Amino acid sequence: MEDTERFSRRTAMTVVGATGIALLAGCNDDDEEPDDEEPEEVDIEEWEDVDEFYFDGQIEFWGGVEPAIIEGEENPTITLIEGQEYDFTWVNVDGVEHNLEIRDEDGDIIDDYQSDDVSEEGEEASVDGVVATEEMVTYICRYHETTQVGDITVETV
Repeated sequence: MEDTERFSRRTAMTVVGATGIALLAGCNDDDEEPDDEEPEEVDIEEWEDVDEFYFDGQIEFWGGVEPAIIEGEENPTITLIEGQEYDFTWVNVDGVEHNLEIRDEDGDIIDDYQSDDVSEEGEEASVDGVVATEEMVTYICRYHETTQVGDITVETV
């Protein structure tokens, strides 16, 4: 009788597990947007007067501080106007070493646009005079590339 119970329990667990996987695989939330959908259109007018960005630097993300468009966002996508000059300033909020770099799609730093490394809590660093070009795709911390990274879109007016 014990062998039969073990077989039944094992069979039941296999069936329950397979059923659960099949149900999860078949789940589809019709309200979710597909991943391959085009991103939202950017309202360029919101970004035209921006010339400075301010972030909180921490291991988990870049925290948007200024301008108001990015305030409170984690790794906000920012929009630059091609040819316009920008300053990027950030403050270290966790006492861990960080920097900020502007990179292209190959992961290369563009025109040496990178801040000093900063590891003291409350210390600030800047990258000044960044002229927006279409090759700019991301701002990132060299030390926390998987968590401290935000997208850049460059628009022409």
